[in-house]
Amino acid sequence: MSAVLDSLRSAWTEASPTLPGDGARRARALEEFLAAGLPTVREEDWKYTSLKRLDNRTATLPVMPDATAGGALAERLGVQGLDGPRLVFVNGHFVPSASDAGDTRLEIGSLGAALAAGFPHDRLGSVIDLQRYRFAQLNAALFADGAVVRAPRGVVEPRPVYLLFLTLGDEDALPIVQPRIWIEAEAGAELTVIEHHTGERGDALSNVVTEAVAHDNSRITHFRVQEQAPAHIHIAGLNIRLERDARVHSHNIDFGGGLVRNDLHARLVAPGAELTLDGLYFTGGTQHVDNHTRVDHLAPQTRSTEDYRGVLDGQSRAVFNGKVLVAEDAQKIEAHQSNPNLLLNRRCEVDTKPELEIYADDVKCSHGATVGQLDTTALFYLRSRGIDADTARSLLTFAFANDVIGRIGVEPLRERLAAQVLGRLPEGESIRELT
Repeated sequence: MSAVLDSLRSAWTEASPTLPGDGARRARALEEFLAAGLPTVREEDWKYTSLKRLDNRTATLPVMPDATAGGALAERLGVQGLDGPRLVFVNGHFVPSASDAGDTRLEIGSLGAALAAGFPHDRLGSVIDLQRYRFAQLNAALFADGAVVRAPRGVVEPRPVYLLFLTLGDEDALPIVQPRIWIEAEAGAELTVIEHHTGERGDALSNVVTEAVAHDNSRITHFRVQEQAPAHIHIAGLNIRLERDARVHSHNIDFGGGLVRNDLHARLVAPGAELTLDGLYFTGGTQHVDNHTRVDHLAPQTRSTEDYRGVLDGQSRAVFNGKVLVAEDAQKIEAHQSNPNLLLNRRCEVDTKPELEIYADDVKCSHGATVGQLDTTALFYLRSRGIDADTARSLLTFAFANDVIGRIGVEPLRERLAAQVLGRLPEGESIRELT
């Protein structure tokens, strides 16, 4: 067993008496994870993403932060100008002094507190396939806290719920931060959740699991924004269940982190369910971002649309594997998938693999992927209008990324992400004036 797995067992022994929920379920999940070990490049789902950098690390579980921690950091690193409830977490632990649930009809709070008050532990894991997603097993064993966001039947909350997860790394050991998030919209309800991961200082590993259930005729809009420090390892799982006539819109944005792996698995289980997946990864330096998505159409008359876009610079690398499965007799479904990638440097690399697996015959499905550089015709057109070469390249790059950012309906978040893109472009300030 590797050093990191040994240290995880030791961390479990020390922390297990204080962890909320069902200890027996946690122990089983840990043993299954340790028996399987870390994923390797010999496994198909991990063939382009190596975790060898973890082998000789000593993993630790962060302790509860000081009661005053998080406030100043949240003001400095969080999205400003949002109008709605806010929950703040530091290294996976809820910080009440920096949070404000506000006046809302939603049920919002710390997962640890909810479990202590009787929230069913077996509800966690009911959406995700723990056997398929190994790091979800580790999270199930060792999560200390997280968030619960529930919209009761018929409740419509137009303001976004802001979940801010702040990670503070360590120069010696490897803190493993493992938030668990439960999102649920009951029949006829509507809610928006911003799940924002950011931080600073040293190495750390985030292992996040989010489960979302959209009941009949409900609406969920979910944002996962990742802006971690350059040395950070970020592993995230988003698992969604859509019931009859439910609508879910997922926005998945990656700007930070050194090694990032996202697994998104959605199941459309009843007629009328509709899923929209938007993604943007903007990488530089030696960043590595791996997105694996899977959409299961398990009922007839369901629809999914996916547009994941990548902008790569430096010596960075991206991986995209998107699979759409249409079950037997899931007739009259529609599924479209797209993964365009823009390379700004000859040294960066993309491995993209869109897939369709169809067992029904009355369907409309399409998929496609592109990898290339900026359009020379468009560059020539801009140059012919008196725009210099750097500004022209920056303008086209921003337009490419803004196709995803422009779909974000929360203005303060949209403006922050647009500013992030502009800040990475050589003529960003000029573009800001033009747009």
